[in-house]
Amino acid sequence: VKDPRGDHISIHGDKVRQIKCKRLKDLHKERKINTGKTFYESDIKPEVRCLSENYNGIDSPTLNTAFFDIETDFDASRGFADPSDPFMPITAITINLQWLDLLVTLVIPPKSMRSGEGLKEAERICEQFENTQLYLSEVDMLNDFLDVIEDADVLAGWNSEGYDIPYIVNRITEVLSKSHTRKLCLWELEPQKRRIVKYGKEQETFDLFGRIHLDYLELYRKYTYHEMHSYALDTIGEHEVGEKKVAYDGTLDQLYNNDFYKFVEYNRQDVALLDKIDKKLRFIELANEIAHDNTVNIKTTMGAVAVTEQAIINEAHRRGMVVPDRKKKVWSDDDVELSDEELHEAEMQKAAGAFVAVPKAGLQRWVAGIDINSLYPSVIRAMNMSPETITGQLRPDMTDKMIGDRISEGRKTGAKTFGSSQAWDETFSTEEFRLVNERDKASNITLVLEDAPWEENKTTQALSGQEAYDLIYNSELNWTLTANGTLFKQDVQGIIPSLLERWYAERQVMQENKKLAIKDGDAEEIAFWDKRQLVKKINLNSLYGAILNQGCRFYDKRIGQSTTLTGRCITRHMGAKCNEVIVGEYDYKGPAVIYGDTDSIYYSMYPVYKQEIDDGTIEWDKEKVLMLYDEVANQVNTSFPDFMKTFFNVPRKEGEIIVAGRENCSITGIFIKKKRYALLMYDDDGVRRDVDGSPGKVKVMGIDIKRSDTPPYMQDFLSEVLLKVLTDGTREEVIEMVKEFKKEFRTKPGWEKGSQTRVNNLTSYKNRVNAAKKAMARDLNNGGDKSKRDKVHLPGHVAASLNWNMLRELNQDRYAVEIVDGMKTIVCKLKPNTFKLKSVAYPVDAT
Repeated sequence: VKDPRGDHISIHGDKVRQIKCKRLKDLHKERKINTGKTFYESDIKPEVRCLSENYNGIDSPTLNTAFFDIETDFDASRGFADPSDPFMPITAITINLQWLDLLVTLVIPPKSMRSGEGLKEAERICEQFENTQLYLSEVDMLNDFLDVIEDADVLAGWNSEGYDIPYIVNRITEVLSKSHTRKLCLWELEPQKRRIVKYGKEQETFDLFGRIHLDYLELYRKYTYHEMHSYALDTIGEHEVGEKKVAYDGTLDQLYNNDFYKFVEYNRQDVALLDKIDKKLRFIELANEIAHDNTVNIKTTMGAVAVTEQAIINEAHRRGMVVPDRKKKVWSDDDVELSDEELHEAEMQKAAGAFVAVPKAGLQRWVAGIDINSLYPSVIRAMNMSPETITGQLRPDMTDKMIGDRISEGRKTGAKTFGSSQAWDETFSTEEFRLVNERDKASNITLVLEDAPWEENKTTQALSGQEAYDLIYNSELNWTLTANGTLFKQDVQGIIPSLLERWYAERQVMQENKKLAIKDGDAEEIAFWDKRQLVKKINLNSLYGAILNQGCRFYDKRIGQSTTLTGRCITRHMGAKCNEVIVGEYDYKGPAVIYGDTDSIYYSMYPVYKQEIDDGTIEWDKEKVLMLYDEVANQVNTSFPDFMKTFFNVPRKEGEIIVAGRENCSITGIFIKKKRYALLMYDDDGVRRDVDGSPGKVKVMGIDIKRSDTPPYMQDFLSEVLLKVLTDGTREEVIEMVKEFKKEFRTKPGWEKGSQTRVNNLTSYKNRVNAAKKAMARDLNNGGDKSKRDKVHLPGHVAASLNWNMLRELNQDRYAVEIVDGMKTIVCKLKPNTFKLKSVAYPVDAT
């Protein structure tokens, strides 16, 4: 707590005193005694503090990782068991002990092979596989499984958080005892039950202690930056390592009973696939690196906020400072059940997003892209943005009214989704910043100084735009002013900019070491340094988002919105400067600017000098274009320090942090709307792509080719059409291609024609439908009017999925896969039928 006699310093420069408590009860007592005071680091968990104090800067150890997968028996009348009620035995467990490169399978034969010749045949089958043990008792098999994993630091599976872990924990409890589940953990602790929500459905899982459990499916979704059609292991295995699961006809139960050899092979291949995927991607190693680099538990790395928060805390400690406790949330992140007024307020609390321009639609020629290196981290560094460097704020009275009015007007027109992002469209700063920048003498702006912890105690000063400009830009205060109207001091480097600078410098060293390793051909060193630099990249990219998350103790909308609005101004300047270099006019919407998005601008000299190029007055070929466009990018780049000084009062040295460079150059590009365009690049970051007979590399953003719900064969066709358009194909050629595809499309079965759609909240919708049916039945029994009953409005794919499950139950089909929350489906339209169903869904990623 604050104490002028304290021997610790807070990040805001206050002296604070440490209070040591041996018991939680003592901590609560101290809180009551010091009510009203700011607490520092009292909410940091002891284990996190231990990691921070003892392991900061220490290299991560090599972990013993065990991948595993279970198979379970099937009941003809009840189907497969749910993990929360594992009434059927586990029939097989395969474990890959990665540190020993050992694949171990524990398996129980089907009932028909548990005695006599059948048992001998089962034994012969198991002998054909290495390290495969046959059991007649599930008790023995589970006990041996617990022994096999004894030396494992990490247990990992595919969708294991939602299935394998809860099933095996509950099954061990049922077959052995609850106390046996302690062998899944260390220190004689029992797994702890936890409720999770996946795709709108609440379900049960367990956390292990000492031994770490990681769901590789979740790791894959976190660390790959593309959406897959399906996240079934079969699909991911083929995509990543060119291998699939073992294929079989019929159901898994039929495979188990009719082809025991292939069943064992199937279970082993699942785990072998996991091992191969991880050896390629190294995601567990990556999570381990991130955890040790930021002194957090490995499970913590599945989020971003806690990792970033702890990194900032460590940086503060490195500078001998302590940080305040986490603030309480001031508004809800959940828009459900909010009134119109509450929804409006929630939108007002959201920070402005990135700049996205309206493109010049159509086919464009000779387009180049210029982008800013790490825009948001660079803005934070240049402006010295950190909680303790804030010196004041131009109170956004006019801005709040403007944005609020836009949201209200937008919703009056019937656009219920009109919110903060639309209200900030084409707005690059707060009104207060604009008036200061324009040195307006008639305005009345309130400057609120950051000289007290509570808003009502802060000093305020009424100023005109001119007076505020003179105070900030023409004085010795050494302040910078962001496009959000937030003032930051420049005399002392903030903790967050200091951390970003260190990360950036460390990453550059790691990238250089990787280049040296590539030159030496050392595969291990290449992988080592590549993983290390990727950790830094993830850290750099995560920080901005963490600051704008209310769960972070350093949450501050002023810093977050200062970052985005200042970024908008910088990108707008980049576009205007491109146009000025090419045309002579400083205009971000000028004829040379094709498109802009967040940190990038696409520009072209061709529309401006088309006549001179076509008649040969200007020399024009691929090499000449690269030279000209590089010069444009160089002139834009040299303009940033002066722009940052003039616009934001950033010292020249810090202004040089903002760096841009030409990223690509394309022969043709087609721009449709915001976030939707395609380019045929012949130069990609200095690498020529028009080699070996290739016209170049196609870069696609937001077009259906990239959408995960577009079937692969349709993606291939759209790619061919797009390439034809980008390589000057004629209208007639494209039409002919479409005609041929339509003929082929008609011959495909219905379930291949539809788009894949993920079904979320299926359980919730089903419960609402059942509740509505019960309510209707009660009303009808009481003489109510059937026509006036409330109806549950279902999305089409949800209704089709419920229809599939209903037909499955109606036919007592326990073999067909039930559609559950989060599963991807294809909706098939139905002809008139006795059930009066309009459509039925077909599950496409059941495994």
